[in-house]
Amino acid sequence: MRETERVNQVFLLTVICYLAVSIIIGIISADNGISFVPLMLLSQAGLALVPVCYAVKRGHVFKQVGLKGLSFGTIILVFFFMICLEPFLTFINALSQCFVDTPTTSLIIEEAANRDFVTMFLLVAVVPAILEEFVYRGVFFRTYAKQAVIPGAFFSGLLFGVMHGNWNQFVYAFFMGVFFSLTVYATGSLLASMLMHLTVNGLSIILVYAFPELAAASGETAGVTFTVEDVVKSYLAVAVFGLLLAFFLFRAIAQRCGTWEKLRQEFHRKGKLKAFFSMFTIPLAIGVGIMFALMTVSEFM
Repeated sequence: MRETERVNQVFLLTVICYLAVSIIIGIISADNGISFVPLMLLSQAGLALVPVCYAVKRGHVFKQVGLKGLSFGTIILVFFFMICLEPFLTFINALSQCFVDTPTTSLIIEEAANRDFVTMFLLVAVVPAILEEFVYRGVFFRTYAKQAVIPGAFFSGLLFGVMHGNWNQFVYAFFMGVFFSLTVYATGSLLASMLMHLTVNGLSIILVYAFPELAAASGETAGVTFTVEDVVKSYLAVAVFGLLLAFFLFRAIAQRCGTWEKLRQEFHRKGKLKAFFSMFTIPLAIGVGIMFALMTVSEFM
């Protein structure tokens, strides 16, 4: 069996584990309720348990997932690369809010009002940055990239998006996953995507605590319907400018790490579509289909 087929089976088992944990959370909540801390930890465990066990069983975990160091200069470039991507991600997030609900923002703001900064930063920024990147870039993308890098980045983003469990987060998490994957390939290190993930989630938590008025305004507008025209006028120009800067920073990162030419070859490589369909096996299709169905049902409940 090909390694790609194995990790696709791992993803399907991950979906089943996630559903089982969700049912357990629902039962606990129905009886006594469940606080934010165990909710977050149980959710992360449900997402990571199967892929982590798979990686451990295969041995040489750190080597498998590409957990190697980065130079200080590369760390700085990766950080600013993520900062330049933020306007584009904000644009995508705002655009999705024109059509779907945003269940996460209000929850985080509500919890932040009752919890200290360190706890929220650990739960929302640090733990997901480590576990989710280990899973989606370390286990899934690193495996897919052995067959084809660009389709692999797409699938890594797809799985990362659907496992967020709602349409709003799916949209921008998909793009984040693609950017994270390409950066891991460019640097050869999972630490790059961990840093990017930590930056995105960490900035959101810092915003909530440092500027509570802005965070409250964000929470209040979570249920407001924005028009596509409003979003385009407010965010598009900055998003495009940020993407341009991000491209030059990404090229600098890849050149610094000696992978720019390899990336160019991957983008121009023939047979990407064939590789895409060969990687999209039945277990992957079932797992993605289940999550899409759940996301759709929850959107209209």
